[in-house]
Formats: sequence, structure tokens, C-alpha cells
Amino acid sequence: MNMYRNPTYRQPATGRRAGHRASVLLVACVAFGALPGPAAAIQTLEATDHAELEAAVSATGVSRVALADDRIRRVIRSPGGFDVEHDAISGDLYLRPVEALDPASDGMVGAPLPITLFLGTERGFTYRLSLIPDVRPSAQVLIRNTAATLHHPSPAAMRDTRVAELARLVQAAARRERLHGYAVEAVPAGPGHRAIETWRGAQFTAHVMAVDSAADAGVLAERFGTGVAAVWIAAPQPGATRERIAVVVTEPGRVGARR
Repeated sequence: MNMYRNPTYRQPATGRRAGHRASVLLVACVAFGALPGPAAAIQTLEATDHAELEAAVSATGVSRVALADDRIRRVIRSPGGFDVEHDAISGDLYLRPVEALDPASDGMVGAPLPITLFLGTERGFTYRLSLIPDVRPSAQVLIRNTAATLHHPSPAAMRDTRVAELARLVQAAARRERLHGYAVEAVPAGPGHRAIETWRGAQFTAHVMAVDSAADAGVLAERFGTGVAAVWIAAPQPGATRERIAVVVTEPGRVGARR
């Protein structure tokens, strides 16, 4: 029989000796502020780029691997008795053992072998993670890299920064106030609008134009294509039928963007 035994496994004590061990265990749990039970604390691994890490995962239940201030983008794994599921939205990994615990034995029958994962992250880091099966109902592993926090903002912060930059650009272009990092050039008129100027920056390009009073932001965005990041049209003045100023911001670096 193919028998797996956890290296930390010991035969259960009986009688007075067992009672003494139980008392010691209870005192230890109270001293450290924990309650006796099968649940284990999350394993936090401090890492640097290309670090080789090791953690324990459940040999019987689902385990989770996550990154602090980053997301797992790509996974390359060694053969092993785990099903690995990658949540593309959160970036987390979930591992489920193929074989289960045999309650009639004192160990694992057909237990999964250790598995090695190479993780590529959204922020460009790479880790080698060795996972060792253990007799526990579940496990959580958190990889924390200080560089991901210090030098790269979180996805939420990146979104906030992007929105702030777009608002700053639209405001400056609408008011014709020069903005650092943008070169301004005059452009010929296009169909359905009278172009005024174009602001070119490292990431965004703002197209300033005059449009008629019935102009629609959605229609204007469609004329510029899939690279549109923002559209702003000045509010109409009561009783006015003259042109209004509009700003269309495109992101030339995006795939499929076109003017």
C-alpha cells in the first residue's frame, strides 16, 4: 500500500499522559490568545523578487495563495496531486487535493505530493513557491513583497490616479491653460466639428474642438474609436444656439486605439 505519513505525526497518548498533554495544550492556546481547534493562522511569507518560498497547504481541503498589494498573473506548476484554480479577477490561487484523507488509517492514503509553483505577478515579480501537504482542514498563504507596496500603488490607487490625471487634463484643455508634460499643436478641422488644438502627452492625447449645441458625448466618442478614455462637452447656456467647447481624450498606447 502506498502510505504517506506526516513527518510530524505521532501516535496519540492515552491515560494520565494524555490528560497532561491536553492541559499543556490548553494553557499554551490561552497564553497565545488562540482557541483550540483545527484552524491555523494565515502563513505570511516575506519575499523579494525571485525568492524561493515554502509553505504548508491542506492535504484534505481547499487552500488559498494570495499576494499583498499585487496579483498573481501567471502560474507554472510542477506535476502534483492538486487541482489549481486561478481567479483572474482577484489574482488568487485555490488548490484542492485530488486524493482525500482515509479516516480508517493513521496517515494519508494516496495523499498529494508536494507541489512547486512559479508565480509571475502583475507588478513584474517572480516567486518560486514550494507547497507541502499537511494534515489540516484548510490553509491560507499570503506573500508580501515590500517593493510591491513602496514602489507600486495598489490597483485602486492606480485607478484614482488615472481619473485625477484625466480630470486635470480635461480642465486645462477646456480652459486653454498650459499643462506640464503636454505639447499643444493646432490641427485641421474634422467631420462634424471644428478642431481647435491637440494636446499630446506621454499617456494621453486631448483633442479640443468646437461642436454644435446638439452634440452628444457618446456619438463623439464613437467617431474617435476604441482608444477614447474620456469625453467632456461644455454645458449649454440657456437660450444659446452657438457652438460649445468639447474635449475628447484618447489613449494612443491602448490596443485598438484609433483617432
